[in-house]
This record gives sequence, structure tokens and C-alpha cells, in this order.
Amino acid sequence: MAGDNKGTTSYFAGALIADVMPDAVIAYSDAGVTSKLVINEWRAKADTIRVNKWNLGTNVIDSSDVASHTEGADTTSIYLNSDAATITPAGYTVRVDLTEESILSNAGNPAQQIGSLIGNAIRAKQDNLLNALFDAFTGNAIDASTTALTVDHLYEAYGLIDEDSDGMMPLSGVFYPKQLNGTYGLSNDLITSTSFAGGATQDQGLRTASYGRVAGIDLFRSREFSVANSAVKAGVFRRDALALGTVGYSAAAPFKLTVDYDDQAANYHNVGFMFGGVIEVNDNYGCEIWTKYV
Repeated sequence: MAGDNKGTTSYFAGALIADVMPDAVIAYSDAGVTSKLVINEWRAKADTIRVNKWNLGTNVIDSSDVASHTEGADTTSIYLNSDAATITPAGYTVRVDLTEESILSNAGNPAQQIGSLIGNAIRAKQDNLLNALFDAFTGNAIDASTTALTVDHLYEAYGLIDEDSDGMMPLSGVFYPKQLNGTYGLSNDLITSTSFAGGATQDQGLRTASYGRVAGIDLFRSREFSVANSAVKAGVFRRDALALGTVGYSAAAPFKLTVDYDDQAANYHNVGFMFGGVIEVNDNYGCEIWTKYV
């Protein structure tokens, strides 16, 4: 797994893979989930990344500032300022070594698979960093850590965010897999309850174990959570509640993969590097949902 600033070295030694065929099973992480649902800010060079936000600071404008007009009279001026959430990028690395023996003793292409897996792991790290911010939603939080996720929890989250924002929807919800399916999953409420019998959502859940949009929230699954005491802190949010900032390389692939050869060890060092970070932009535009999963 990638560390915050110090890479972890893994070895893809010849003794560990007898034969890699073109149809080999590759276990990818479910990466690029949360990162696609939030603000993405990319810079070619930067030591900080500002995410501007309007009408959310000290001076705001709303209906109370619109007054009756007296003919010929001047209109009173008000102040309006912008604020910003600032991301301070940090380096994240991962390294996988590939020996000459493993290349020569396998029919497949380990180097290509390692490159794909490193890129996937970095994308998963982005999700991991963003998912950890759900715990930072302090204005709106649903503490149900001893119970299963229900439709009522989703409606409550929708209502909390809707009350505190300008009504821009839809909302996205990212949950641990067992919060959606299983004994303590949303499925238990949707599938077993007669309230949803015969509905399209229940039918989809029975056929595919996915639910699309429920209670106005588009549901997504991610394994990139830190679980504790059999409960998970998931999140429901607007796109502008959180932001991912990355620096360098390209906006489409904001990380770098380098391969160095160690002559003495007959070893290829495959190193992935990302320079970036995450930030909560608008606290009231998200809601933490803390529920039991086992």
C-alpha cells in the first residue's frame, strides 16, 4: 500500500509467479470512485492550490439584502467577498521491484501489469484520502453506528444538505460495500420491506445488487475506508463539498511512473509518484453517515 510520504517496496519475484498468461486474473482496486464525484483542481506547478468559493464567507447576499426602492433614492451598497479553501499538496509514492528472473520465467508481461496496478493504486489512494474527509462533515452528521443503513438515513441526509445549500442537486453517496449489501446493508431495508415491493429500485437491487438513485442520492461503493468497531463513516455530498488537487504531469493522469534498472541486483524499480492533496470546501454541503456493517 502507498504511504503518505514514504513508499512501500513490494517484490514481484520469479518464485512468486509460476506463469502469467494473457488471461490471468488481476485484482484491481475499485479506484476512481470518489475522485470523480468532487471538484478536481490541477496545476502544472504549485505549492498550494486555492479552491475559490463565493457567497459562503463573512459577507453574503440573500433575499434580505433586496429592499424596496424609493424613487430617486440611492440604493444602499453591501459588501460581498469570496473565500477559498487551500490545498497543500504532499508527495505519495509506491514502489514495486521486478527481477530479471521473473520476466524471463513468465509467458506474460509482468512489467505491463505492474504499471497498470501502480496507476490503479494511486487512483485508489485519492479515493482513500477523500473518503477520510467524510468524518470532517461536522455540520451534518448521522450517528447510527450500532444500526444498519436505511432509506430513512438517506432521506435525513438529503434533507440536512438541502436545508443548508442552494438546492443544487443531485447528491452522491459513497459507502462501504457491506453498508449497501448484507445483513446490515441498505439491501436489507429495500429488499425485505413491503414498502418498496414491486418498485423499480427493489427490482434492480434483486437483479444486480445495485440501486442507482435512492432518496435523491446517487449511490456508489468503495472499499477505500478505514473501518473501526464494525462501523464505517460514509458520506453523502454535493460535488462542491470536497476537492482533490493535483500538481504536475497532466490533468488526465496527474501522477508519474518511472522505471530504473539496478545493474547490481538485476532488478527493475517501478516507482509511482503523485503530488496532491484533498480539502473540505463547504462543510454544510456534505453529511457523514456512520452505520454498522457487520
